[in-house]
Amino acid sequence: MITKQEVANQLTEAARLLDVLSEDRFRVRAYRAAARQLGTFEGDLVELAAAGRLTDIRGVGSGLAGEIRVALERGELAVLEDLRARVPEGVRDLFRVSGLGARKVAQLWAAGIGDLKALVCAAAEGQVAALKGFGAKSAENILAGARFALQAKQRMRLDEADTLAAHAVRVLRAALPDATVMVAGELRRGLETIGGLDLIVTDAVPAALTRAVTSLLAGVDEATLSGTLAGYPVKITAVGEDGYGAALAVATGGDFAGVLIDAAEDRGLELNRQGLFGPVGMVPVRSEAALFERLGLPYLPPELREARDAIPVEGLLEPVGVRGLVHNHSTWSDAAHSIREMTVAARDRGFAYLALADHSRSSFYANGLSIEQVVAQAEEIEQIRGELRRQGSDFELLHGIEVDILADGNLDYPDEVLAGLDYTVVSVHQNFYLPEAEQTARIVRAVSHPHASILGHASGRLLLRRPPYPVDLDAVIAACAEHGTVIEINANPYRLDLDWRWVAKAKALGCRFSVNPDAHRVEGYDDLRYGIIMARKAGLTTEDVVNTAPTGRAFLAQLERPLIENRSTGAFRHRQDRDDPQRH
Repeated sequence: MITKQEVANQLTEAARLLDVLSEDRFRVRAYRAAARQLGTFEGDLVELAAAGRLTDIRGVGSGLAGEIRVALERGELAVLEDLRARVPEGVRDLFRVSGLGARKVAQLWAAGIGDLKALVCAAAEGQVAALKGFGAKSAENILAGARFALQAKQRMRLDEADTLAAHAVRVLRAALPDATVMVAGELRRGLETIGGLDLIVTDAVPAALTRAVTSLLAGVDEATLSGTLAGYPVKITAVGEDGYGAALAVATGGDFAGVLIDAAEDRGLELNRQGLFGPVGMVPVRSEAALFERLGLPYLPPELREARDAIPVEGLLEPVGVRGLVHNHSTWSDAAHSIREMTVAARDRGFAYLALADHSRSSFYANGLSIEQVVAQAEEIEQIRGELRRQGSDFELLHGIEVDILADGNLDYPDEVLAGLDYTVVSVHQNFYLPEAEQTARIVRAVSHPHASILGHASGRLLLRRPPYPVDLDAVIAACAEHGTVIEINANPYRLDLDWRWVAKAKALGCRFSVNPDAHRVEGYDDLRYGIIMARKAGLTTEDVVNTAPTGRAFLAQLERPLIENRSTGAFRHRQDRDDPQRH
């Protein structure tokens, strides 16, 4: 059974491939419209299909309802098999290049450019620039994008790896009910993109394990228990209970694994995937903690094991430490759920406050709010606050906007509008390809603005899809440190931006951070855990993260700058007292 989002993704893919083939424009529009509607549909698609009511979804007619019903039963839209057979995999891979839509892909294919490697060669040799509608600058961007896509094709996002690993673990546990199955490798270390899966299985009967692995993986090498799943490499290590801690530590990997191996060697021991061995045989280590203790080392969480010189961090951020959901959208701009729905879901998940941040007016494609709409939204938020008070709830709802950073570094609203908000997230959403010096100056100017509370997704990257825009992040981080602007760790698994490596550098300069789901539907709150993993990889503690504050007011207090300049007079004033009850 596939999910609602997977059906939507398949409809989008079918529309794209039909477009490449220049076929059935009506069907293309129908598929795309249905994909959009499924993206915002709040009900259970399976239940709706079982009741024969798929046509209740706007834009889904009886024919398309039948196709969706079959997809739910089979796991795939029937039309995709034919379309994928007619559009080679290499051509489909061209869609991985940022900026290439169906018509340009079709044009490249017609010119004999049928995969990413061919696109790299053609762009480098000037063939792409010579095609009608492309040009030299476009070809330069395509070359960079194709090289990026070629490398990215070998990896998957953290959430994709999570899903794939969960499936593998379910299959193995069902087949081996008496065994322990544990995820190791890059996924356990929490890398933002994953090249393959590494699993540890303990106390499994060898013959049963081989049968289970063969049923799970393609191209199985029975000697090494390795193969592929969904095209990605999978390595399974089978050990006994006494070797579990050693196997897990080595298979988890990272540069710190070398420290463990060296520490074992210093004690006359050998550490490998099968266990810890001494002169007379295996040394039992049934947990990682036991292994670290046996080697005389303090325990190091998996997220910190990228570097050989890593050391434990006192008070490392934990999921329960984040008390508020910051930077979230509603149906006022481009989200699937209303403010009330987002509020109820946040409260039901046990959070203390929800900080909204719908798009600003320049993000017209995302239904960005006009000034009049910002005022109207503030009135709705105040109504909901009143409802919460009457219910006796201490849950706090904060009014912010994700304010576009304009090309010149100004913010998208005048100061009097920004002053009326509880906080802002300032972000780049357009003009990604400015020269580095201009892009840097633009963002530095924005984060220096007295009403810039949090810098959103600072590098603009989309993992495995779009690289960061050219920007001097050292200069941006320095400006945030100077002006007290908080830096976002965007938890959306497509972003995970700012990169945790830069977060560690920013922490060293004294910057503070907010781990934000950037949720566009209530399920998006669950992405918070990916942002927490990134924060832990950077060594952040509870004190480094502003939305660990226990209340909304305490969170807003952490965003305060002591003085704010009045740009028209040059005078300074204190920001309005956040304890003013009229603001809450």
